Amino acid sequence: MYVRAQTHRRKNGTTRQGFSLAETVRVNGQPRSKTLLNLGPDFDLPKERWNEFARHIEARLNAEPCLPFEDESFEKKVADTVQRLRDKGYDITKKTKKLHLIDPTQTTHSDSRTFAGERASLHAMEQLKLPDILVDVGLSERHAKLACALIAGRMLSPGSERHTHDWMAHTSGILPLLGLDLPGERTLYRCAEALYPHRQQIMDRLFGKTRELLDFEETIIFYDLTNTFYHGKKKGELLRHGYSKEKRRDCPLVSLALTLDASGFPRSAEVLPGNASEPATLAQAIEKLNGSTPTIIMDAGIATKKNREYLKTQGLDWICVDRGKVPEVPASDPDQELETASKVAILAWRLPAPEESPQDEESQEESLQDEEQFIYVHSKAKQAKEDEILATKCTEFEEELTKLHEGLSKPYFLKTYALVERKVGRLKNEYDPVSHLYDITVTPKQKSKHAEAVTFTKRDAHEARMQASGGYVIRTSHIDWSIQKTLQMYWRLTEIESVFRAMKTDLGLRPIYHSKDVQIASHLFITVLAYYVAYLIRCQLKKDGVHANWNTIRTHLNRIHRITTKMHKNRYRYLVTKVDQDLPPFVSQLFKSVGLLYDPNATRIVEEHVGQPNPPEASKPIAETPKIPPDS
Repeated sequence: MYVRAQTHRRKNGTTRQGFSLAETVRVNGQPRSKTLLNLGPDFDLPKERWNEFARHIEARLNAEPCLPFEDESFEKKVADTVQRLRDKGYDITKKTKKLHLIDPTQTTHSDSRTFAGERASLHAMEQLKLPDILVDVGLSERHAKLACALIAGRMLSPGSERHTHDWMAHTSGILPLLGLDLPGERTLYRCAEALYPHRQQIMDRLFGKTRELLDFEETIIFYDLTNTFYHGKKKGELLRHGYSKEKRRDCPLVSLALTLDASGFPRSAEVLPGNASEPATLAQAIEKLNGSTPTIIMDAGIATKKNREYLKTQGLDWICVDRGKVPEVPASDPDQELETASKVAILAWRLPAPEESPQDEESQEESLQDEEQFIYVHSKAKQAKEDEILATKCTEFEEELTKLHEGLSKPYFLKTYALVERKVGRLKNEYDPVSHLYDITVTPKQKSKHAEAVTFTKRDAHEARMQASGGYVIRTSHIDWSIQKTLQMYWRLTEIESVFRAMKTDLGLRPIYHSKDVQIASHLFITVLAYYVAYLIRCQLKKDGVHANWNTIRTHLNRIHRITTKMHKNRYRYLVTKVDQDLPPFVSQLFKSVGLLYDPNATRIVEEHVGQPNPPEASKPIAETPKIPPDS
C-alpha cells in the first residue's frame, strides 16, 4: 500500500495534481497499480511521510498495536482514511485467492511418485524407533535413513538393492520425505552390509519396543528353517546344494533360520548355508534368547532326541510332533473332541509313553518318558486328503510297473534285464512316498539277457499305512497342560509357515541374485526387517477389524501418487504444483489405524518460477498437394 501522486492536464492548458491510495497487484503475470481510495487535491501531507502514512493505515486495518501519535492532525488523517476504506468494504485481512491465468496447451505433468506407502512405512519405523536403533549400533544418520529407505523399498517394491535404487530414482517419493538426495548404487550396498553384523542387537531392541507398543508377554517361541534358491554363478560359501522346499534342486540354496514369538514378530534370524541340517541349528538359536525361558515349539524335522535333551538341560519346555512311526487310530472313545479355527473336527487321545524298542532308535532314550505327555491327534478331513493322495500315487505307481511288464512282449520297449532293473529303481525313487509299500520282483528269462516279468504285491504295511492316515502324535514336556491347550499351541506353528510364505511371495525373499556371502546375508536380513515393519502395520489394522494380507495393503498404498504439474502463465513465468491424490477409504482407514495424522491439503505446494522464455514453435509448412500429371 502506498500514496500515489498524479498530474492531470486540463484542456485550457492548466494542470491539476491529485493524490490517491493504491496497492500493487499482478495481472496476467505483470505488476499493475490498483487505486483503493481518492485522497483529493487537498492532501497536504509531506512526501517524506507518505510511507509512514501507508504503514499506519495497514497496521490499523490489521489491528496491530501502534505507538501514540505526536501529531494530532496526522492521527486524524490516518483514522479518517481507515474509516473510508472500511466504508467501501475493503478488508485487508481477507486474503483473496490469486487468479492464475494459465495456458492449458503448455501444461505438463513432469513427475508422479508414490507417497502413501512410504509415509506409512516410515511412520511404523518411527514407532519402533528403528532410525535411532541403527544410529546407536554405529550407522551415520544419513546411512540410517538410507537403511530405512531400503527396508521401505523391500516392503513396497520387492527386489535387489539395484532394483531398490531404480525404485528410488524413478518411482518413489521416499527420498524427499527423508530429506535425502539420490545416493549411488554402491552406497545402498554398503548400508545393507552394515546391518547384518548387528542383527541380534537390532532384533532385541526392536522386539523390546514392540512389546511396549502392543503390551504382550514372551511365552512361546516357534523355530523353523526355510531356504531360497540362487540364480547365477556360484561363488559364496553360503551357496550350497541341498533339499529345496521350492523343488529347485538345479540351483544352489541359502537357508534362513527364524525364531518367531507367539505374537508373530521375529525374535532372531540367522543366515546359514543351503545344506544346513535343521536339527543342528536349534542350539544356536536358543543362545540368542538372552536367558528368557519360553516354551519352544518345533516341527518333526528339528525335534530330534539330541535337541529335546538339549532343551531339557537348558530348562526349557517344548512341544513337537513325534518322529516315530504313527500308530493306528485307537479303538477307544476319544478323550476330547475339538474344532479348529477352520471348523475342522479333531479327535484326541492321551497315550501312554511308548515302550522302548531296540529296533527304534528314537525310542532309546535315557531320559524318563514319564516326564512327557503324548497325545494322538486324528482328523477325518486330513485322513480323506491323505487317502486320496496315497491312492493316486499308488495307482500311478502300479500303472508304471504294469506298463513296464507289458512292454516286455512288445517291440521297441525295454527288455534287457539290467535296464529293466534300473528302470524299476528309478520308479521307486520317483514314487518314494509309496514304493516302500510294495514288493517288486523282476524275473529274468532263462538263457537270455532279457527279463521275463515284472510283478508286484502290496505289503502288510500298505494296509497299516491306510489305517494310520489322518493321525499324528504330539509330545510335550508340559505334563500338566490340557489336551486342548497343547494342541492349540502347536497348531500356531503354522504361523511361522505363513511368515516364510509372506517373505517369499510378498517381500522378495526369492530368488537371490547376489553371489557374495555378505550381500546374501544382508539381503535376507533386510527382508526380515521389512516383514517386521509390515507385520506391525497389519497388527494395528487387525485391532480395527481389517485382516488384509500385506500384498493387498501394498497394492492400495502404491495407487496413491504425488503429482508434479508445470503450468505456464506466459513465456517467462510458470507455476509448479505438487499435490497428493485424495486418499480412498481403505488408505484413510489404514492411516487412522496406525496413528498417522495426514492431511493431503497440508502438503500441497504451489511455487511460481521465472525462467527463460519458451522458444516459439516453428510453424510447420503446409504440405502442398502433389500435382497429378495429365494422362499422356
